[in-house]
Amino acid sequence: MTVNGITNVYKIRHGEGYVQLLADNSDDYDVLIMDGKARGRSWKPVRMHRLQTKDHQLRQPSDFPYCPGGALAMNETAKAKIGSHIRRYGEFLPLSCDGGPFWAFQVTHFVDALDENASDVLRSSDEPSVVLMIHKHVFRPERLTPDWMFKLPQSRGRGPIYVTDPFVNLIKASGLTGLEFKRVWPHS
Repeated sequence: MTVNGITNVYKIRHGEGYVQLLADNSDDYDVLIMDGKARGRSWKPVRMHRLQTKDHQLRQPSDFPYCPGGALAMNETAKAKIGSHIRRYGEFLPLSCDGGPFWAFQVTHFVDALDENASDVLRSSDEPSVVLMIHKHVFRPERLTPDWMFKLPQSRGRGPIYVTDPFVNLIKASGLTGLEFKRVWPHS
């Protein structure tokens, strides 16, 4: 099914066994929480280090290492290959890391396409208008746009990054490593 040029909607997941980025200072984890509001003008690179082992096993290198906070972290190779395709959907925020240049891509583009009544959502008990988690996604097809990536306004920018087939196809064709995609709509 294709609606408004959108065939499928996915959530980004990071593959198991890949290198991760972690903040050197635990106070910086608050800075890494992305809410979809532009920060480029005030951003100061967060000092990070690469977690390269788990249970004494060497992790695989990744072009998109996991990074806490809701941004899509990437190395310079990934930025060079896909940056021009995704720049319109957010901003690249530099991270400071000994392992080379890394970037946190914060999605600032929102699409209000979630059918909240038909979806299975967990709401905040303090603010019922805020969706904390979505167990089953139902989108309003007429509100989906041909955009490659977006966030939902119901999560106040702190929810997952959603991507569509053009983004998935770009990553697969580029040979970049570290990302997996879970289709959330339409349901099989």
